[in-house]
Amino acid sequence: MAKSESRTDMIREFLLFVLALLISTFLIRIFWNRSLVKHISVLRPINTLADAFVLSVSLSVIRGL
Repeated sequence: MAKSESRTDMIREFLLFVLALLISTFLIRIFWNRSLVKHISVLRPINTLADAFVLSVSLSVIRGL
């Protein structure tokens, strides 16, 4: 957002960031519950979207987004 030249560019970048975060939240919940929990016995299923959201934000921070 620091490189945005106008307010509309800044809003567009923010909305794209939120959209990417929401999509990754749903994908993480699906893939976590359907594959990782079945194959790694110490992992527990994600029951709420809030848990998936926190995991998604954590992974985004680790990746450097």
